[in-house]
Amino acid sequence: MDKRKLHEEFKKEIGFVPPGVMVSQSFGDDFQKIISEYHHEVWRKGVIPFKYKYLIALATAVFDENERRAKLEINKAIKYGATKEEILEVLKQQVWMKGAPTLVQIASLIKYMESKFKNE
Repeated sequence: MDKRKLHEEFKKEIGFVPPGVMVSQSFGDDFQKIISEYHHEVWRKGVIPFKYKYLIALATAVFDENERRAKLEINKAIKYGATKEEILEVLKQQVWMKGAPTLVQIASLIKYMESKFKNE
């Protein structure tokens, strides 16, 4: 597998090379091919519209306490049409699922989201 071509494909398709794909190259070409194909399977157009896939990804990032990834998922969700209200609903759900301390965790995410919708 041509790693450079693979990286170019991802950059063209989604704007970056997913960390899992980058790390998988350490395990050899066969493993990287499997991970890359799986990524394409999960993130291809399917029954669930991209907006909802990214809102789901946002929920998992918040649950995992991964702020950097949560911000990335907010950007992608907005790109595919998510509204401020939809993002807030996802964040509220995570507070319910994980408990009140999550409010502290998501404070920076709410501030970040507000900056994305500043012109509305």
